[in-house]
Amino acid sequence: MSKFKGELRFSAAVLAIAAMSAPAVATAQDQGNGAESGEGIGDIVVTAQRREQNLQDVPVAVTAFSGDTMADLGIQSSSDIAGVVPNLEIGLPGGEGNQPLIYIRGVGLADTNSNNAGPNGVYVDEVYIASPGAQTFQLFDLDRVEVLKGPQGTLYGRNATGGAINFITAKPSQDFQAQASLSYGSFDTITGEAAIGGPISDAVRFRISGTGTHANGYVHNLLTGRRENGQGSFALRGQLALDITDNFDALLNVHGGKVDVRSPQYRSLGLLDPDTGFTTPCAPDAIMANQCGNVFGYVSPEGFYDGNYDRSDRLVVKNWGTSARLNWHFGDITLTSISAYDWNDKLHREDTDASPFRLLDIDYGVRSKAFTQELRLSGTGGGVNWVVGGYYLHERLDQNQTGDLFGEVRAALPGGAGDPDGVATGGVPVLFSRTLNRQTTDAASIFGQAEIELTPALRATIGGRYNYERKRFQAALQLEENEILALDDDDNVVVVPIPGGVIPVYAFDNRKSFKNVSFKVGLDYDIAPDVMAYASISTGFKSGGFNGGFLSFDPAEAAVQAQPFEEETLTAYEVGLKSTLFDRRLRFNAAAFYYDYKDLQLYTLINTGAIPLSLLDNAANATIYGAEFEVIAKPADRFDITLNLGLLDTEVKDFVTATADYSGNRLALSPTVTFSGTANYEVPVSAGLAIAFQPSASYRSGQYFSADNNPLLKQKGYWLLGGRIALKDEDGRWEAAVFGRNLTRKKYINYAVDLSDFGFIEQFRGEPRMFGVEFRVKY
Repeated sequence: MSKFKGELRFSAAVLAIAAMSAPAVATAQDQGNGAESGEGIGDIVVTAQRREQNLQDVPVAVTAFSGDTMADLGIQSSSDIAGVVPNLEIGLPGGEGNQPLIYIRGVGLADTNSNNAGPNGVYVDEVYIASPGAQTFQLFDLDRVEVLKGPQGTLYGRNATGGAINFITAKPSQDFQAQASLSYGSFDTITGEAAIGGPISDAVRFRISGTGTHANGYVHNLLTGRRENGQGSFALRGQLALDITDNFDALLNVHGGKVDVRSPQYRSLGLLDPDTGFTTPCAPDAIMANQCGNVFGYVSPEGFYDGNYDRSDRLVVKNWGTSARLNWHFGDITLTSISAYDWNDKLHREDTDASPFRLLDIDYGVRSKAFTQELRLSGTGGGVNWVVGGYYLHERLDQNQTGDLFGEVRAALPGGAGDPDGVATGGVPVLFSRTLNRQTTDAASIFGQAEIELTPALRATIGGRYNYERKRFQAALQLEENEILALDDDDNVVVVPIPGGVIPVYAFDNRKSFKNVSFKVGLDYDIAPDVMAYASISTGFKSGGFNGGFLSFDPAEAAVQAQPFEEETLTAYEVGLKSTLFDRRLRFNAAAFYYDYKDLQLYTLINTGAIPLSLLDNAANATIYGAEFEVIAKPADRFDITLNLGLLDTEVKDFVTATADYSGNRLALSPTVTFSGTANYEVPVSAGLAIAFQPSASYRSGQYFSADNNPLLKQKGYWLLGGRIALKDEDGRWEAAVFGRNLTRKKYINYAVDLSDFGFIEQFRGEPRMFGVEFRVKY
């Protein structure tokens, strides 16, 4: 608590500086949203409540950025937005292009298995992205992004216990438009983007856009001399808007993309003492100083971005999808149908041990097919804005995961046979396993919400949703060996041939259904013109499911692990203020919240002294409280600043496992303080030309990557500084810029996993300093 108070004092100082700076600052968030020179802060139009509203009129904590602002900030991936949104963390255990771990206000799921989506919904053009493996993607040709904080249990499809992230693409327009950008940066990073669109006829419009990125990578593989952690991806999107009749319109969307790059490489932080032959644990200080090794005695190179990797296979992610949005307008009432189909296929072959030895190599294969349908009726009249509807999702997800354990030892065994029981190695299991899972999910809900004007200044919001979800999980594990070692009756090691090369270990076929009713009640009140206060109580629900990770090789233990875990629920109490002051020169928004988190789903990787086991179960409870502040001002033309601050305190309540007591611990990926700030200052240099200076900074206080609060799985607080200088045509037709990110060369960890059964901690490194140049044109 004393540390939280210290962070609170730091945060208060930041806010005091912001308040004193308010007469001389403004916002970069509103560029491209109506903030013209001399007009003060412009409005941001959002659809957070399923209808177009000014952001300042929405009684929900929402952080929104325009597409142009995100491009200026160098936000190129869906995971990058965490750097500019308070109380949002996105961990990348497998690197870019892989499944993200999304935490909003401390609510998230640290499960890296692809069959379990987290409690924060990700939407693109109101379509829920069901597969976690598809939730990291390149951002291009966007109109805006909206991050909704707090349970969205009434209006959003599923799994929105903590919040929702909405990516809204640029739509076909009535006027011809064309734009393109090209950038080149450190590590031979080349990114290109283009979009073109406009009318085909009076009733038909189109827009086609795409992007592609190539980079050699910032990690140096000393074993091969190659660069790792590069990029190789492209994505395309085509949209067709049709005004079929005066009251019926349609928007059709087809999209797809591919990631094809050598798999991201980790850093191995050794845990075992070289002075004892790597048989006993090191002291924590020696571990953090990178003086220790894994069970094979490998110690990582001194260079933070160096490594020795014997496996450089590919990460290949392919996806495509289509959606159709149909709107029928009947006066003040609109009927909307959104149908979507998404297909995602991923194969991630990783060097899990991050060393030159075959200690642990895992392949993650997953394929998802999802169909969603939403039908809603909305309208306004008599002082009431209302929406009612229904939602359905069907997803089939297949996992094909292999594990190659202690392959380095195999060559020393008779005939190179497998040794699952360690009869010839003294207990070290040498084996190749394959896990085959299939999960089928059907989710349906009916929902409704109404905003009722009680007086000209006071409004009430009432909403509810009934959720039903059914899951079937089929799982099988097999060892794939042509021969294995065993003991005969005289305890001699013998080679036993395996007909067909497959040894079945277990097979399960489990089912489970989940039901829940979520609600929201709230009031918002206009204290003065452009000053609104609100208060709400809302609930959220995330269905239970099944452990899709590597289970025990003991069928009895695996049967326990394969049992379904239950749903989690959250009740949120929130108050907030939204204000636009001083002739639209200052915007100050604030929110404070308290969460009562029940049966939260907690993922832990338990090291057993032999092989780690993944456990996904319901913890007892947790409490979360915190606050967020946004200060935006525009005192003069051509100068603006945005400051965002998040404060967070989390605590697990009464959760004890067979191996550890988590009670009193902080939740993973939940730093106490998050801060981001951006300034933008334009200087005219000649008629029609200006130079724009845009420094930026972000801060994350210390955070853990596991619920056991292992100090070796913690990243200390750090700042990231960046900047951009652009020469631009004041009509917005072109601009040329130089940019830099992580200018102070901060070395930090984005995520870490404890694999002490193998003698190391697996770390994923944040990107180093990067410079680049960029050119954009618009028509």
